[in-house]
Amino acid sequence: MELNVVAGSGDLGAAVSMSVEGGARDPRTRCDQGQNHSFCKECLQEFWRTKETQECPVCRRRSSNGHPPINLALQNLCESFLKERNESCSSGSEEICSLHSEKLKLFCLEDKQPVCLVCRDSQQHVNHKFSPISEAVSSYKEELNTALKSFQQKFEYNKDIKEELEEIVQHIKSQAELTEHQIKQQFEKLHQFLRDEEEATITALREEEEQKKQMMKEKLEEMNRHISALSHTIKDMEEMMTANDVCFLKEFPVTMERTFVPFRGNSHCFRVLNAVGMPLRDYVKARGPTLSLPSSDFSQDLEACIVVSSVHSCFNYLVLKNWTL
Repeated sequence: MELNVVAGSGDLGAAVSMSVEGGARDPRTRCDQGQNHSFCKECLQEFWRTKETQECPVCRRRSSNGHPPINLALQNLCESFLKERNESCSSGSEEICSLHSEKLKLFCLEDKQPVCLVCRDSQQHVNHKFSPISEAVSSYKEELNTALKSFQQKFEYNKDIKEELEEIVQHIKSQAELTEHQIKQQFEKLHQFLRDEEEATITALREEEEQKKQMMKEKLEEMNRHISALSHTIKDMEEMMTANDVCFLKEFPVTMERTFVPFRGNSHCFRVLNAVGMPLRDYVKARGPTLSLPSSDFSQDLEACIVVSSVHSCFNYLVLKNWTL
């Protein structure tokens, strides 16, 4: 780091670092015998690293104090200057170079910041390329507008996915209720010898319904988070589009870095609920002579009855058609 100092004035009577931000962070007073020269702590430490002794960078006086005191007057002055500059920027009125008090007319393509004509000819911007402020703003606004449209499309896409998920949740509920009614209606004809199976089937049905409803709930929550994040991002980008040119250029890199959030589309597909089961007649054949029906009148209902041979097989009652959970 190169140590740059300038002569102070007024009640400071010292040399200060050219970095206003550095002085505001930690200004230190160096030298004894009434000669006070001020530097930011970082600049002073960098200078000392190149020397064998701790001496003042201006007058070369040595001091036994390895921890120079803070220059409160300089610190307050730097903080006041930074506060005024920030307020000026936020109000959209900062169009003057803080270093040379010249109007900012150019944009440095290497440093990505507005500069004045004096800055352009300084050592800091040697061999740099520049463009007019208006051209830089137009180029970046076009880039930001492209990103904005992309986020708006993603926002609408997520809204559509959310609506579909809500419809699926409702369909799961209604189909589960319908399936439950059909199961109960058929099991009533079989009376007590199928009561145990009925209870097991309904229990498994409930568990599967809750499981799939929970999965849909998680999907909805995920979509809500995406939509909320996109809403905030779009709002910030829209506000930035109307900002002052200089402020826009200063905030543009940070805003674009914050908005580049990886987007993951919904690659899952789900099946619509559908009741399937084994006809009771096939179930009776499988059970053979070990099964005794209460009455032969049940033979007409065998085709319509849906039964299961175990608790685990009742998961076939709830299937999401065309969707994979």
